[in-house]
Amino acid sequence: MIMFDIRLSAEQREFRNLARDFAQKEIKPGSFALDQEPKWEKRVPIELLKKGSRLGFRTFVLSEENGGAGASDQLTNSLVAEELAAGDIGTAYYFMLTARRARDWFELRMTPGQKAYFLPRFLNDDLYFTTVAIHEPDTDLGFDYFTETPETARFKTRAVEQPDGSWIINGAKNFQTVGYMAKLLVVMAQTPDGARPFLVEGDSKGLVRRPMSKIGRRVGDNAEIFFDDVRVPQGRILPPAPKGRTDMGTHLVIASLTLGLGRAALEETLKYTQERVSGGKPIIRHQAVGLFLADMAMNLEAARRLIWTAAWVKDHPEAIADGTVENQPYELMALAFTGTAVQRLTEQGMELFGGMGVIAGMPIEKYVRDALIQKHISFPFPSRFKITEALAGYQRRVPPFIGAN
Repeated sequence: MIMFDIRLSAEQREFRNLARDFAQKEIKPGSFALDQEPKWEKRVPIELLKKGSRLGFRTFVLSEENGGAGASDQLTNSLVAEELAAGDIGTAYYFMLTARRARDWFELRMTPGQKAYFLPRFLNDDLYFTTVAIHEPDTDLGFDYFTETPETARFKTRAVEQPDGSWIINGAKNFQTVGYMAKLLVVMAQTPDGARPFLVEGDSKGLVRRPMSKIGRRVGDNAEIFFDDVRVPQGRILPPAPKGRTDMGTHLVIASLTLGLGRAALEETLKYTQERVSGGKPIIRHQAVGLFLADMAMNLEAARRLIWTAAWVKDHPEAIADGTVENQPYELMALAFTGTAVQRLTEQGMELFGGMGVIAGMPIEKYVRDALIQKHISFPFPSRFKITEALAGYQRRVPPFIGAN
């Protein structure tokens, strides 16, 4: 019996090809011009988001009975994320962060009443994107990526129950990806019974959002979000997640998006080195250039194999349980390695572009800036610390929260 097989299924290839076709024909051609737009509103690719939604990139993780394609496995998710990000990583974030949460929220956590209200809105609106509003200014918790939040943590954002059962929220959140465009926000707010996730609609009165400008990944939006007596109807607290896997996995989404960015950078660099002539021949024929390209390609493929391994293991936890696969922190390895490898890869590409590599509007210049953002959100040092903890069998104590009292 053959136990090791890296071949994709026909269905996975179909999803990958659909995403690749859309990314290369629709997303990538206009991505560099969008990146250069001075006003953030013009950098939001509204029409592309509508087209992508109609192709199912927000909803594909949902079951068919709930309006999706039933493709909730981690590997398919990683394939789609890589392809969309190879077109433009900022645009891909809209689809993939929303898709990541779709199954968790709409299928596994919402009450029947919540699902009856929100799911039709999600399915029928091509611009219905979502965000998680956790992180607060001047606090040390709340990135929804993987930072542990102590059960005793208290948020500055507060929710006060009203006599009619509704809630009034006051406070602020920041660094929220898709925070400006999101039409549904899960907002962590403090109540007398502890922190609770509230389902807040984006058009709620008193909800104010301000875009945040970044050095890279400029296509798309990040935002500060302010809550000034925002009223949330009764019955809008999202129930806790069931035990076991419930969503598409943030680690693998980030790693796969970063992988797509790295692939785009390698493809552009390979193309440039075949066209640029120096010393009477294309520079790809110079040994030093060839060594750089080989290094870039090897690191990219190594990242892909780590991601695919992590995805397979996440979909097959029984392989860890029965000992047929070694228990390793594959997700964290994929996240940390890919973030660092792609950041270095884009810098190598910039070196091969020479003087043109630092010119605004050149593809590699954009990719270098985007990669800096991706390395940051792969949290290279905390990820590596957690990998070491897992290997050593050591569990550090969660540091005390230094935010609100």
